[in-house]
Amino acid sequence: MFHRIRHLLPLALILGLLPAGALDAQGVECPTVEAPEISFDDPIYIDRERAGGEPVSVVGEDGSISVSAHAGTTHVYKNPEAAPGAGDFVVGYANQTLHWRSVDGGRTWRYIGLAGLREGPHSATSTGFSDPDLTIDLGGRIYDTEIDLANVAVFSSTDDGQSYPFATPEAASGDRPWLIGGEADEVYLYVNLPKTFWRSTNGGLTFTPLPSPPINAKGYRDPLNPTQGLIGPNGKNEISISSNKGQSWTRYPGANLGSNVDFFGSLAVDRAGNAYKLAAGGYSGGGDTNANGQVTFNYFDRSTLEWGERIVIPTPPGDALWPWLTAGDDGKVAVTWYQNLAGKPNEFYIYMAYTHNAHGTTVECEDGSTQFIPPQFTVVNASKRVFAEGAICLDGTACNADPNFEDGDRRLGDFFTINHDANGNLFIVSADTMLTNPVGGPKPVGNPIFIRQTGGDPILAQPDQVRKTRCLFPIPEGQC
Repeated sequence: MFHRIRHLLPLALILGLLPAGALDAQGVECPTVEAPEISFDDPIYIDRERAGGEPVSVVGEDGSISVSAHAGTTHVYKNPEAAPGAGDFVVGYANQTLHWRSVDGGRTWRYIGLAGLREGPHSATSTGFSDPDLTIDLGGRIYDTEIDLANVAVFSSTDDGQSYPFATPEAASGDRPWLIGGEADEVYLYVNLPKTFWRSTNGGLTFTPLPSPPINAKGYRDPLNPTQGLIGPNGKNEISISSNKGQSWTRYPGANLGSNVDFFGSLAVDRAGNAYKLAAGGYSGGGDTNANGQVTFNYFDRSTLEWGERIVIPTPPGDALWPWLTAGDDGKVAVTWYQNLAGKPNEFYIYMAYTHNAHGTTVECEDGSTQFIPPQFTVVNASKRVFAEGAICLDGTACNADPNFEDGDRRLGDFFTINHDANGNLFIVSADTMLTNPVGGPKPVGNPIFIRQTGGDPILAQPDQVRKTRCLFPIPEGQC
């Protein structure tokens, strides 16, 4: 495949932006592109007493970070030794997903209950213990969704995640919903099973159906067409783009990724509109001792409408699963996955990789020729410590019927996520199963953890502009 010349960089070399150290096959000196440095703080627990499987996040227009997670109902570890920790499951249980908010970059967290209280349900008229997905529209309204294995509820916050007073208990029916924030008070709801697509223009209170789209997971607003355009993944090797608010879609297959252990298609879109996909595979569940994992990456160039060449991200010998991505400025992408190591298949870490030239870079050599440099990744063990021991069940809700307690362990849910804050600093949210119950055994649910970037260049060259936090609803603006 031919690569369009995106960046000719002799001037960057002169200015010291690129090191000057490589010779091509003919012995001509060419600039090189180095992977960015990155480091993370130790994981902190968002909450030591509540469940935290399948956590998602969103950054409010005031710079606050909101996290939502599964309440644990279908994630309960059935091992009788976990029973003394039942408090983590029942504390404040309201048959709703769980919410936390941080105003200091994730260092400390406040649980969000009814009307901004520290306890209780998040909304008076919503129901559903699982499958959260946060998004934000162009007016700053934050949305989340939840299900009861049938009804799909949608609820929202107009005060930057301090409370969620607006809720529709049944926007649709089905399993695994995802949200895309549109214009002010506009939100799109995609339900994966059965596949349906919906749009609301009144803050999620009512929805009208749209044609079924060729996507299967979390989609995003198109940065090149933010009021009309949508981008979503379809499996591991395809994306689809709509330019008309979901009325029609164009499919772009061809990512050609490697093995993948995931329930959904992963996707990130940078601010230049380029799309990226990741696959992480090798792990097949309890008893897998074959260290054959692989993590692969590819990019979709919006100017050429073509996929690049697949990149194999260097990983330690072991197995990988559950990929997720986030993107910032043009070509800046961070990806993450769960990783075990050869010889220790039941000890899991959170790994991530970071690049600043995610769609490759074409440099000009000393003789005037050009050379394409593929994406260069820095790979780090972001969790630093084991965050989960034992098998990870890959059978979804069927895990609960497994007669083998360990093989049916679903405390982590089915995915975890990476994002970045308004300053461009990366963060990862995941469940963790390392805390013990009051008598020293396992807990029946995983607890949510937050891993914050502490070193290296952020994914944004310039921080996003933030505004003052809105009044806690229903206090009028200017009176808080």
